[in-house]
Amino acid sequence: MIFLIVNSFKKKAFNFYNQWRKQRCYCPALKEHIIISLLGWNHLTGQSGAKKRTWNDVYRRLKLLTCAKEIIEKSTTVQNIIKRGKTVFYVLEAMSMVTEKGKKEWRKVRVILVEAKDNKKIFLSVMDRKDKLKIWICRSLFILCLGQA
Repeated sequence: MIFLIVNSFKKKAFNFYNQWRKQRCYCPALKEHIIISLLGWNHLTGQSGAKKRTWNDVYRRLKLLTCAKEIIEKSTTVQNIIKRGKTVFYVLEAMSMVTEKGKKEWRKVRVILVEAKDNKKIFLSVMDRKDKLKIWICRSLFILCLGQA
């Protein structure tokens, strides 16, 4: 039963991803079109590379695909550029409303783009920052309370 639910969700996510691949995806932050390829799908689902993903991790990332598309299309700034050897990664971040266990909550969603050899940018990954964000909010509120005391 669970296997059927998993496959059904993955199939819906792939249909969305495949439609996204067929569209042109412009990123104002980089002032260029982003390539949506199977590189990103394979990375998200753990089908390639040394890192295999648990189903929970794959599910969480696939649920964020619509957020990733929106972040790429609406971001006006790049939050970080990371160089590892000859590979360059671009990080876009935004606060997005995410539904988990029937509850909607704000999450910091991070999108990773990788630069190809021809300098074109390719969508690679998406992740949320639930736990660290909650810690940051609690710490910020604590500091605000201290400042007002």
